[in-house]
Amino acid sequence: MKERIITALCLIAIVVPAVIFGEIYYKILVAVVMGLSVYEMLHICSRPKMNLYMYILTGLFFAAGFFYDQKQLLLSSFLIFIYLAFILSCMIFDDTLTIERAAYIFTTGTLICGGIHALLVLRLSYGWEYILLLALATFGSDTGAYFTGMAIGKHKLIPRLSPKKTIEGSIGGIVFGSLLGLGFAYYIGILNHWLIIPAVILMTVTSQIGDLIFSAIKRYFEVKDYSHLLPGHGGVLDRIDSLTYNALIFSFFLIFVGL
Repeated sequence: MKERIITALCLIAIVVPAVIFGEIYYKILVAVVMGLSVYEMLHICSRPKMNLYMYILTGLFFAAGFFYDQKQLLLSSFLIFIYLAFILSCMIFDDTLTIERAAYIFTTGTLICGGIHALLVLRLSYGWEYILLLALATFGSDTGAYFTGMAIGKHKLIPRLSPKKTIEGSIGGIVFGSLLGLGFAYYIGILNHWLIIPAVILMTVTSQIGDLIFSAIKRYFEVKDYSHLLPGHGGVLDRIDSLTYNALIFSFFLIFVGL
């Protein structure tokens, strides 16, 4: 627990100033997160290990996602198609790259890169308030679910993927995350857009869905964490899984509302 707390404090000391000051500080943070995400995403493929060229290919896709129009919340479908075409083409020359592994690299890479790109645009084009709103709904749901589950949790949610998650905890997370998110949305003055209310509430649900999706991936590869880069917390993807997933959900609503 002590190790976990120390790591959390160090992360806060790095992330919060970068989010507040933005610009080059936030860009550096996002670039580092992208690089580590590529490593963790491919590193868990250990049967057999992923060939080096795939790290390069995926890294180039993530780099393109980083430099892609930083005013557009969603990645270009053309960019995603090019990534898919290259991965499938590699199956011709790499006998370790099965369709199953290719599908994992494409779907997971697109999800993570798209989510992190959305996080970049939210800060640079919308402001730190939108990042905080997203974080409050996401981590508020996670925190509320944890403490509610610890206090009154009895009925397992999906034990196959996460033995400790409970239905009671899930409901508590939705309530707590919604209160935090809607309270902050009212404070910054965007609650007048009626779709913001269902967006925040939905994000407290999709936060848990995102977490379970990444848990299913880890379960498939028989690993507890994506890496051990963050003592007590696992890897970078273990910390931002639901955040990247929710960044895409939030982006859809912002585009639909016209913000």
